[in-house]
Amino acid sequence: MALPDVKNRILDGAMGVQGASATGRFAAVGVAANYGQGLLTFTDAEAVEEALGEGPLRDLLVSSLSSAKTTVYAIALQGSVAGTLSSVTAGAENAGAGTVAVSGSPRNEYDIVIEILSSGTLNEGTFRVVIDGLAGKRLTIPDEPGTYEIAGTGITLTFAGTFAEGDIYSFSATEPSATNGEMLSAVDQILDAKLEIEWIAVAGVSSAPLWAALATKAEGAAEIFQYLFFVAQARYKAKTETLDQWANALSGVERGTVASTRLQVCAGWIEEADANGQIDVRGLIGMYCGVLAGRKVHQGPDAVRYGSISAATALRSDGINDGHIEALKDAGYVTARQIIGLSGIYITSGQMMAEEGSDYNLVERRRVMDKACRLIRKAQLFSLNDAVRINKDGSPEGIKMLLAQSEGPLKVMVTEGEISSGTVVAPEGQNILSTATLKLKVRIVPLGKLSYIENETAYNNPILG
Repeated sequence: MALPDVKNRILDGAMGVQGASATGRFAAVGVAANYGQGLLTFTDAEAVEEALGEGPLRDLLVSSLSSAKTTVYAIALQGSVAGTLSSVTAGAENAGAGTVAVSGSPRNEYDIVIEILSSGTLNEGTFRVVIDGLAGKRLTIPDEPGTYEIAGTGITLTFAGTFAEGDIYSFSATEPSATNGEMLSAVDQILDAKLEIEWIAVAGVSSAPLWAALATKAEGAAEIFQYLFFVAQARYKAKTETLDQWANALSGVERGTVASTRLQVCAGWIEEADANGQIDVRGLIGMYCGVLAGRKVHQGPDAVRYGSISAATALRSDGINDGHIEALKDAGYVTARQIIGLSGIYITSGQMMAEEGSDYNLVERRRVMDKACRLIRKAQLFSLNDAVRINKDGSPEGIKMLLAQSEGPLKVMVTEGEISSGTVVAPEGQNILSTATLKLKVRIVPLGKLSYIENETAYNNPILG
């Protein structure tokens, strides 16, 4: 038998510490040149380029991590739908007789201009490539067969003939994409990993069939305690349609019938200067995810006090006005806007694709409730499968302690300014002995939102009272 002494039995979990937080963390799936690497983790924009190469997923992550310091998990896909190349347009004032042809499978969406810097034929003249406004270095026009591969893009140029200084040639490329099935398979990999995240972003343009599938995925995830939502991106205006036609199409037939409190779709497009030096027209989704990640759960992405979208230099398409933006907002899309009296570009509002009248029509309401559910569940897991003495009134012994543990996270959220108040109560008359189930009611009073301010303004003559 051991010698007499004093022994301490150290317990854990008494302080209510909640562990790792999902706040601001998200995952993303999409097409990239360097695909098939499994689940990757990124915390800064510089690492994205080298790891992923070109593609929609690269653009989304660089945009997001340029805007906010957070952790993003990503799965890169090859994408079975190849990108396309337009024909090459020679400048109207070209003096040379040379031609430029393009071939290959583009790895992203590009607007490319070939500028002839000095006159000459193959192996004589010089040129540079300007991709999305970012000019490359001076190069000699290649010798026979006149081919030059634009590094990292999957595009090859073929020069022929004699060129004159000042000649320009331009073309565009569309990005490769994945099928809905490929995207949903990647989403399943994210869900199976059971990450501490708030949302999953889908890189590249998508449409209503995928949106509906994502909404279903989100509801299923919530049933197994993965409280998250999805963010997707709607298409850009086609060259053959007006802004009115584009906005009406997205708000109408292309909107579909999907309605979900766990789905957001960005319809906004901006010109963006990212941290890696590219200036490009991109869907709002990348910068939007960055804005969300940089704000607390109760802070709306549209709250003006936190500033404008840092990397946005213009709204696109040219000519978009408040009427188009309001129509898209009313249809449930996330958009961007300019505000008279302020410089910069702002998120219009964090709309969810929810039914009218839903408590979760705004992303901050979604994020707050999801955080509360995650934290309350963690606090209550300590009591799972515990044996309890039942009092004469049928209530479990120690119920006050359990209620206090359940309310603990809500009190912290009140202190942090995320909710107005929160309570947890146990209704009387429960037959715990027969059902082995304790039913609690959690009630949360959210924060209010000042979306509109109305002033009554007039002159006043103090003599007249």
